[in-house]
Amino acid sequence: MKKKENKHPNQLNSDYLYGQSPSLRFFATTSKGLEETLQEELSEIFDSLKIKHHIWKGSAGCYVESPWSGAVSANLASMCASRVLLVLLEKQIDTEEDLYYVCREINWSDLFDKQKTFAVNASINHTFIDNSMFLALKIKDAICDHFRDEFGSRPNVDTENPDVRIFVRLVQKKLSISIDTTGEPLSQRGYRTKTVEAPLKETLAASLLRMSGWNRLANSIWNTSSAVYFTDKEIKILKKQGLPVKEQLLSPFLLDPMCGSGTFAIEAALALLHWKPNAHRNHFAFFNLLPELERDLKALTKDIRNKILANEKSMTNLILVIRNYAIQNKIEFDANSVYSIIASDLSEENLETAKECAKNAGVSKIIGFKKLNAFVSKPHASVGLCLVNPPYGERLNENTNLEPFYKSLGDLWKQDFPNWTAWLISGNEEFAKKVGLKPTRKISVYNGSIPCKFFQYVLYPRNSKNSNPSS
Repeated sequence: MKKKENKHPNQLNSDYLYGQSPSLRFFATTSKGLEETLQEELSEIFDSLKIKHHIWKGSAGCYVESPWSGAVSANLASMCASRVLLVLLEKQIDTEEDLYYVCREINWSDLFDKQKTFAVNASINHTFIDNSMFLALKIKDAICDHFRDEFGSRPNVDTENPDVRIFVRLVQKKLSISIDTTGEPLSQRGYRTKTVEAPLKETLAASLLRMSGWNRLANSIWNTSSAVYFTDKEIKILKKQGLPVKEQLLSPFLLDPMCGSGTFAIEAALALLHWKPNAHRNHFAFFNLLPELERDLKALTKDIRNKILANEKSMTNLILVIRNYAIQNKIEFDANSVYSIIASDLSEENLETAKECAKNAGVSKIIGFKKLNAFVSKPHASVGLCLVNPPYGERLNENTNLEPFYKSLGDLWKQDFPNWTAWLISGNEEFAKKVGLKPTRKISVYNGSIPCKFFQYVLYPRNSKNSNPSS
């Protein structure tokens, strides 16, 4: 018997044209492997703001059908998305000539004023043309000819800093044309004024934290001190089947022993505080679009921004909330410390960069920074979360054997971190095997262009007598 598929009609390979559909379609981009995490976050945002929506996963992103409030709220509040695109057209085409004529179906002069500059970014994959520049040129010609027919003149092209950026993708015979509503990528939160070698992108760090259950805890901890447990698709299935599940208590105590520029620690602090840095941005690309809706979009943005900012939490209250949760759930911690998040690194330069970034983000008062070799780290609570982005040999061009490095990391966790959960992202699975622990989860993600695995290790005590957390 053929399995019945539960698909939304617009998930099928049907044509789509902006202006001729009853609803707007957006595409929020992310890295491959993070689509489900982004879908979860966007649903959470839209539900909290009471925005009607329908979301489904695409490749390296999620499609959203919603009013304009959906795109605005995603731009202001999403920590996992890179960009939000307004989808203009999706259509099957057969020839090079179709590129031009299909693009002419779009009413470009309704989308932006001819005084605005524009640029076309094109990509191709397994299709009948072999040059993305040719694709970009065809689309540019169609846009310019539309404006010439309408006004007798055309907008200028600016490939460096355009007012309007158009994204075109041709995969086999499927043509997609979208227009950027974001501008500067959402990963650019504004707090990173310095960087380190091979930094972890902010949107990736936020997505990995969400995978670890950190946001689940951050959402619950302000409403109740009751225990919050890690859950994912696998656990939900087991529970639905009535099978026993060993639940892992989520803890607000986090350690990154190889912090680099501090991205994990900063994004973790922002999540706990419900702070959304992009809600403070003054400009988004959608302000350059739809001249007839300019006033409405600005008013809508102001309204959504106010709602997001009203949900921000106090740093002083956070310290009290964390202590109450820890006491209620019998998590031992150092009562003399205000830091639930610890970030350490052996590099003085990395630490100074991390401190400056945390200060710029406004969260330096709740992150403890230490100059420390990762392999002498100690837990600062009896239950916690350890997140690590160790070197894995590709991006940094290491020629040294990193296997002992990974083995030492596993030895540290086994000996000194009972009842903690460790997560490790690595682009080298052979190195990761040297940790010497069987991962409880292994999730495929991308760090830039590097295919990686995100490993979870649930750490149990070797004996019933646990050591006290370090001060």
